[in-house]
Amino acid sequence: MRPIQSWILTIALLCGLGGILQAQAPAKAGGAGDLMIAPTRVVFEGRKRTAEVSLSNTGTARATFRVSLIRMVMDENGGFSEKPLDPGAENLQSLFRFSPREVTLEPQETQLIRIQVRKPADLPEGEYRLHMVFRGVPPAEEPAPLKAEAPKELSINLRPIYGIAIPLIVRHGETSAKATITDLAFDAKAKTLQFKLNRSGNQSIYGDLQATRLEANGKPTVLSQANGLAVYTPNASRRVILPVNQALATGDRVRVTYFLPDGGALQAEANLTLP
Repeated sequence: MRPIQSWILTIALLCGLGGILQAQAPAKAGGAGDLMIAPTRVVFEGRKRTAEVSLSNTGTARATFRVSLIRMVMDENGGFSEKPLDPGAENLQSLFRFSPREVTLEPQETQLIRIQVRKPADLPEGEYRLHMVFRGVPPAEEPAPLKAEAPKELSINLRPIYGIAIPLIVRHGETSAKATITDLAFDAKAKTLQFKLNRSGNQSIYGDLQATRLEANGKPTVLSQANGLAVYTPNASRRVILPVNQALATGDRVRVTYFLPDGGALQAEANLTLP
């Protein structure tokens, strides 16, 4: 009996990571190629109604990608899961128009995806979010020839489909958010700082984290950094674990700060003296 082709979808989420991030699929992973996306986060606010996302095939083979919108929900640890689109009053898909919906790229070729936001007149104030996902399309394969004596058992050939998702965010009307850091603690055995990054208000927060040791004399020593961390609505918080790259001892003072991206304004901070 001829094997049945099946596919497993693997999505890499670029959920607000700063700058340009390259996600590389294995060379034999369904011909998905190597895809570079920029920017990795798109926010529509104020008078902004249009945007462009650049797709680049950095691999050595032709690759095809399908573009669609999905709804993703963040959990308390910052992980994401796909959920059905909400059929309620705010039809999120109707907010976005984009083209093209399928792209075939030769090696080193680049294509722009153009996105437009269309807000209905009665849209309530607040923040709205979907993720744009780019799924690799496996190349067509010639069917395997049937054997003279086909086995009776059924076989399935699983092949991965790789995808990359980026958030599309629409802010309408008066929106704001405040960030705080609570429950800061040091796990000496795991050599990690652990805390909660909290959000309040009607929009998401997004920024860069830095942990430093405060020296009695001299400049603070950087212990750990993490860029592009967000807490998305409606979540009130997420748990964060930062690995520490230096030994800490009793009496050391540690500060964790949360800034807007690229060295922007301070959004939150917390201090800890190790017992």
